[in-house]
Amino acid sequence: MLRKLNLVLVSILLTMSYGFSQVGQGTVKGVVTDVDTGEPIPFAKVVLKQGGSIKAGVETDFDGAFQINSINAGSYDVEISNEVEGYKPQLMTGVKISSEKITFLDNIALGKAKDVLDIEEVEVIAYKVPLIDKDGGASGSTVTREDIAKLPVRSAAGVAGTVGGVNADESSGDLSVRGSRSDATYFYIDGIKVRGSSNLPKSAIEEVKVITGGLPANYGDATGGIISVTTRGPSAQYFGSIEAVTSGFYFSGKDPDGYDGKVFGLDKYGYNLVEGMFSGPLWMQKDSTGKKTKPRLGFLVSANLTDQLDSRPLAEGGWRIKKEVRDELVANPLRATSDGSSTIHNAFFLRKDDFERIPWRMNTRRTNVSGQAKIDVNTGPSVNLSFGGSLNYRFGNNYNYANSLLNFQNFGAFQQLDWRVFGRLTQRFTNNTEGSSSKIRSANYSIMVDYSKSKTNFFDPKHKYNLFNYGHVGTYETSIRPSYTFDSDRNMYVHDGFEEYEVSFTPSETNPALAAITSQYYDLFNYRPGISEEYFSNPDANPFRSLDKIQELNGLRNGDVPLSVYDIWSNIGSPFNYFERTENDQFRVTGSGSVNIGDHALSLGFEYEQRWDRSWRSGTTTNGNGNGPISIWRIARQLTNFHIDELDTSSAYVSDSGSYKRVTYDRLNTGYASQSGTGQYGGALNNDNQSFFDYNLREYLHENGWIGTGGDGSEFIDIDRYDPSIYSFDMFSPDELLNGGNSYVSYWGYDHTGKKVRGNTDINKYFNEFDENGNYKRFVGAFQPIYMAGYIMDKFAFRDIVFNVGVRVDVFDANQPVLKDPWLFYSARTVAEAKTELSNDPTKTWIDIPDAMGDDYVVYVDDVNNPGNIKGFRSGQVWYDANGVETEDPTELRGAAGIQPYLTQKGLEAWNKGTPIADAFEDYRAQVNVMPRISFSFPISDEAAFFAHYDILTKRPTSGFRFDPFQYQFVNERSAIINNANLKPETTVDYELGFQQVLTKTSSLKIAAFYREQRNNVQLMNIFEAYPSTYRTYGNRDFGTVKGMTVEYDMRRTGNLRLRANYTLQFADGTGSDATSAAGLVNAGLPNLRAIFPYSFDQRHAFAITADYRYGSGKDYNGPKIKDVAIFENTGLNVVTNIYSGSPYSAQTSITNEGQFSPLNAGLDGTTNGSRLPWSYRLDLQLDRTFDLELGKEGKKKATFLNVYLRVTNLFNQFNVLNVYRATGNPDDDGFLAAAASQTSIQNQLDEQSFRDYYNLKIDNPFNISSPRTIRLGVKFDF
Repeated sequence: MLRKLNLVLVSILLTMSYGFSQVGQGTVKGVVTDVDTGEPIPFAKVVLKQGGSIKAGVETDFDGAFQINSINAGSYDVEISNEVEGYKPQLMTGVKISSEKITFLDNIALGKAKDVLDIEEVEVIAYKVPLIDKDGGASGSTVTREDIAKLPVRSAAGVAGTVGGVNADESSGDLSVRGSRSDATYFYIDGIKVRGSSNLPKSAIEEVKVITGGLPANYGDATGGIISVTTRGPSAQYFGSIEAVTSGFYFSGKDPDGYDGKVFGLDKYGYNLVEGMFSGPLWMQKDSTGKKTKPRLGFLVSANLTDQLDSRPLAEGGWRIKKEVRDELVANPLRATSDGSSTIHNAFFLRKDDFERIPWRMNTRRTNVSGQAKIDVNTGPSVNLSFGGSLNYRFGNNYNYANSLLNFQNFGAFQQLDWRVFGRLTQRFTNNTEGSSSKIRSANYSIMVDYSKSKTNFFDPKHKYNLFNYGHVGTYETSIRPSYTFDSDRNMYVHDGFEEYEVSFTPSETNPALAAITSQYYDLFNYRPGISEEYFSNPDANPFRSLDKIQELNGLRNGDVPLSVYDIWSNIGSPFNYFERTENDQFRVTGSGSVNIGDHALSLGFEYEQRWDRSWRSGTTTNGNGNGPISIWRIARQLTNFHIDELDTSSAYVSDSGSYKRVTYDRLNTGYASQSGTGQYGGALNNDNQSFFDYNLREYLHENGWIGTGGDGSEFIDIDRYDPSIYSFDMFSPDELLNGGNSYVSYWGYDHTGKKVRGNTDINKYFNEFDENGNYKRFVGAFQPIYMAGYIMDKFAFRDIVFNVGVRVDVFDANQPVLKDPWLFYSARTVAEAKTELSNDPTKTWIDIPDAMGDDYVVYVDDVNNPGNIKGFRSGQVWYDANGVETEDPTELRGAAGIQPYLTQKGLEAWNKGTPIADAFEDYRAQVNVMPRISFSFPISDEAAFFAHYDILTKRPTSGFRFDPFQYQFVNERSAIINNANLKPETTVDYELGFQQVLTKTSSLKIAAFYREQRNNVQLMNIFEAYPSTYRTYGNRDFGTVKGMTVEYDMRRTGNLRLRANYTLQFADGTGSDATSAAGLVNAGLPNLRAIFPYSFDQRHAFAITADYRYGSGKDYNGPKIKDVAIFENTGLNVVTNIYSGSPYSAQTSITNEGQFSPLNAGLDGTTNGSRLPWSYRLDLQLDRTFDLELGKEGKKKATFLNVYLRVTNLFNQFNVLNVYRATGNPDDDGFLAAAASQTSIQNQLDEQSFRDYYNLKIDNPFNISSPRTIRLGVKFDF
């Protein structure tokens, strides 16, 4: 009765639920019969074991059938018994259960035992994976731990690259699944949606499932594919492994810059790895005699440490400046010009002989630590409780190609930590009650809670977050004196301001290479105190007159960097100019359940996901480029003293100046602290003319006794004379760092100083709320989107056709403000409101609205402030002139000052204030997407089957989506792209029809044709005639189609050979390859045109071949022998080959200076992506041998294994072309140096030959060619 009640409760729960199923779990299903009679055997016990622990168990029903759901993917032993009826037990070993699949065990036949002894003997049968997948289901492939161990790859992404339909971009590492964008594919680890790195120890991976089509309804938020990784589970017996891999060892030597570093080994790239795994019981239950019998708590832990000197080797190596040349440049960075009036960087005169080739990239060492742990609580065969997690921590230097030649010492550093934890409860119910009338045969549910965090930091390793250190050159003390003009009417000199006349300099060790430049500047011009007196008659010629003069003549101030070398390479000493602190959190609760009712297997579930994304980083310029911490000195200099720039003419001091009198005034302090007499800062609330930075600096200097007065004082502050350690971001107000749109900081989820904040962004408060100092708070909360999803699915058979029919519902709420109307940052009147205005004030006869105009149309007038004429109307994207006639040219509606909406009173007030109005925004409207999923499999025979599926897939947008009020605050000052917080999910409609056929006893062929329609993909666009200005943003504009066919040949081990080969033919075309592919048209201000062309990642032909040739041992060895020695025993060779046709690119009409930082634009030659790169070919292999060992004392020896392998990537050292220069189609020459049109420009350079040498070095870009061969030797010990 209790069991039946439980089944009813679970059924009710599932019926009331909808949601997202636990991903990464599978099902085993079968029938147990009598070997002699063929009759079904009811009440037989079916137990799943893994590592000696019971994972699940059921009894067969009256038809001998059983089904166990919600099983973690992996290899299991299935034990079938029925001693009561006298059957001999059977053990099926190595049963492979894959995620999202049903493993069918249809041929289980038990025989009766002959006697009592016979009933205790277990019949052992090895499971064989069937060639035909009866379940049909999703397309793709599942690669198990045994196969992964043999592959010459270590990551899930590497495994995915061996699957048909998955194209891996070698230059970026991005994966495209069946013509989708790279952001359309998601990784899962143990059912957790991965944010950040998916890296795991290889020993932790149980299987990698790659789904390329036919996504089941329990997967969502993806329009490409799914890569689901299942990690290994604990065991009832202790076991483990230790692995070490090396390609060579790097010895750094004594030179601090690494010039004397050496690599000794198989290659020159210094790859070293150590990995370990250990598993076993934590607690064993004891029986009445005290003997440990049942494992109740088991664990598995694994960890990996990888250190790489160069993680992306370069074909033919790279270039660096020679040590002696570098030392000379550091010591003497400048030379005087021929006339002695200025200086030039000596780096501008180097030749190719001053540089040398090196086999590895300098200063690019990276270290990666990954780990995984899992604890299983064995509460019984019907209940599973599991806890686990994984992490990945990597750190190293942030390589930059432009810095690599002269300035490799100044790469930035990064740190990234990703971790995730989960807890999962699974419970199963069965109904084996004799005589039961219930149609419910079994049910189960699973609940999982997981939490993920991803933290990323970028900084200069010398300075970290001491941001004023980045641009610090040294201590400058500027001498200032009053300046005078002669007043002929008064016959005296009158004080008119202040002038700098001499700057002294003391170099700093903070950035010694920068300090060396200014030091030599002072040496070249022979500085000595009081030198300004020598330039009394010609002060403009004084090279030490002011900081601006020093910068003009190529010396450096605090906040300056040396000139780039011909706009080709970064100069020596240029610091890393970026900082970032990012933290992304994700909390998920997922639940699933299934119930078997008759022949129907119903599945339901739910998912709730909440994210918190926050970041504090360098700012951006008005055009969207980076604005790093080096130049913070400039804004600090500008914010200091400007409130005392004026003179107080009411306080005059008269003195003698030779033949004439001289009038001198005090500085006029216009700051609130001085003017109010309170000494308190007034801020924007009180229109304070003093900056918050200046006030705080004065307070600090006064507290430390360095100046005589505090924040209300009028002393001139020379910020360059003080140590950078006294400055910090909390001295600034938010608006001072936002700097009118040319910002020095960007932040969300943090305040402007880098302190974490909580709460949501309130657009009204952002533009109107003040802090305790009278400054605008400019609070920006973390990006906190909410995602919910649900599905219901039924799998059933009808006349031998297996159907899987389901529907999925996704609900996505961006949880942020959005513009009500993309064309209006201020609220404007509609036609209905204008009519009301006319009825309230009949004198406004100029309000003349055609009858055809809808009440919700926006009205445009001739002048925002004083409207006197209607110019037209707009409904969404459709424009109408004043007569109500539709027009395609909205410029016809412009007034004298441009487009002019008829603003509401609130809108007009906000416009005069200069900030957008909260009334122009609304909350994001949650998007609900209903997605049917239908698939079926139709077996023609035991050796052939058709299959097909139809799916609608959606995913939330990932580009340009986060609401940033800063972008709206300075819309008039900035030309940068504005995020579109109102983007909708992207959609793909997926069709597939396929056929699979057994060819031989060990091989099969699978052919699948697929077609995808992509809609609402994100793309850049212009919002023309928006108010107050036209701007660029993102929209759901792109669409495309993907047509293709995949042919898969699978040959299970036949003799010594195992072979899997895939061929994919694909035509991937659309209006945009990524969210910014239309940038050229959009930036040129052209209309939002759309045209179909091949995607940049489209590969027409792709072959992926994996072959494994292996010799067994003992009786299974069939290889050559020398005497009685089996020389290839337990030896195997695994080869992975990828062959791709070339990716598209767009040729250009004319040759341009591609080697410089700001190349000129050129027209399109032919069509977009109308040209193709050459074919590419790559072969990787792993050669390994396993030695069987026995360790321990006699009688207690334990079998262990030692595996030694050699892994070679790009065996033939094939240099595949990854990118070319669009004008020439060559990877190493853009044609600029030889072009006739370039010669005048080249000849006008400071040193023509130096320019040519620098340019050649830059344009011979090794990243245009694939990585060279790598060789690694590994040893793994399993115990």
